[in-house]
Amino acid sequence: MDETDSGDGGVEVDGEVSAEVDGEATAEVDGEAKENLTPSFEQQPEQHVAAAVEAIQQVEGIRPENWQNLDGNERLGALQHVESQMAELQGRPSVPVVAEQLSPNIFGGYDGHGITINSDHLSSNMPIDEFVDTIVHEGRHAFQDFAVNNPGVVADTALVNAWAENQTNYLDSEEYGQELYMGQPLESDAWSYAGQVVDSLRQTRI
Repeated sequence: MDETDSGDGGVEVDGEVSAEVDGEATAEVDGEAKENLTPSFEQQPEQHVAAAVEAIQQVEGIRPENWQNLDGNERLGALQHVESQMAELQGRPSVPVVAEQLSPNIFGGYDGHGITINSDHLSSNMPIDEFVDTIVHEGRHAFQDFAVNNPGVVADTALVNAWAENQTNYLDSEEYGQELYMGQPLESDAWSYAGQVVDSLRQTRI
């Protein structure tokens, strides 16, 4: 699941166990269930997006005026903080964010264990919003993976089953084309989720 340049200024994005208790999302911590008061994206998208934006805004390093003064390692640390904030919001374990050399048109990806960011991009003048989009999008894939492996995290079993099926039969954009790639359940969900979060984040700066 890689994130690649779309050619139009955008991008293409190639422990704790949660459960539903009386309709509320909970997280198992040290064997005890605690209520997660964050609304789910599936049930309350607008409220969840607002909570995501608020969580991301707590990361001082991703403010444009601060980002431009950070070196590569500091930028990576700020992006790890964004991932940790999103993971907490989604009730899943945080995954590591690492930087590696990737093809110029690839922004990053999620491999089932962590998120990879293009190291060349990290040291460039690329806008911070592109990195936040990658982290949120790939973090959504981490949430999908968590939901598939922990029944009850997402109440919509049909949606989770579609994600599980798609994990087995994933359609790569280079082999199957952009339309099929974008339309598959994992990607259409991650695109929608990250797009709404980043668009809302941009609106708060206007």
